[in-house]
Amino acid sequence: MKQFAISIAMLFGVQASFANLILQSPIQSNGTGLGTEPTVLTIQGTGNATSETGCVGLDSSGAVTTGVFFDVNGRCTTGTNDTKTGAGQIGPQTLSAGGVTSASNFAIVFNADQTASGPITLTGLQATFYSPTGQKLYTTTGFSCAGLASSPTCTFPTTASGIGKSGYVFVLDSTQAAAATLAGAFNNPNNIVGVSGSASGISGGAETFYLGNTTGTAPGPSPTPEPGTWFSMVMGLGLVGLATLRRRSRQ
Repeated sequence: MKQFAISIAMLFGVQASFANLILQSPIQSNGTGLGTEPTVLTIQGTGNATSETGCVGLDSSGAVTTGVFFDVNGRCTTGTNDTKTGAGQIGPQTLSAGGVTSASNFAIVFNADQTASGPITLTGLQATFYSPTGQKLYTTTGFSCAGLASSPTCTFPTTASGIGKSGYVFVLDSTQAAAATLAGAFNNPNNIVGVSGSASGISGGAETFYLGNTTGTAPGPSPTPEPGTWFSMVMGLGLVGLATLRRRSRQ
């Protein structure tokens, strides 16, 4: 199950306390493209562009807006951007659409599509939470990718060709999870999530951001953790088993 893989990623992911959205682990996934997941944002550079940026959110009346990035009020700024607005390409999405019930199981999955399976750098990522009427509740302010040489930006050295095949799971750190909860971001399943994102080193594919969760209740097909994640799983489970044996021997 996809959410099982994401849960394992959380178990063994490295957590940083200085960022709002933290990379937990990459997952290789199939069938998580447009229309199969609660996609919030899709961005795609045009022509010979090497970078792309976009934003999807709500205005103060609750209407969906697109733009460049979030301002201090959690609204998408106007200007030239690469946000795609076709069917299934943008949200925003309700918490319930992603099976999100609290800050602890909230996740945003970045799906990269590089036509030559090459690298891509995520240069910006924010999430804004709104009430159903468009009131801004909380906006994250940063992200990080511990374990990547490029951190705090995120350069992923390889990707998979095709939309919805290379997923990178981001969750809230503990400090910001508490702040978002205090702001009421998770007190209503009909609260809405918008996303702002940007990337460089692109090669023409469409990058998507969808709302997910880490407890196995969101819809969608199953991904397979990348080889490095499997290794971490095996090592981690071995350490858990060893600790259990030691406790039993002491008893």
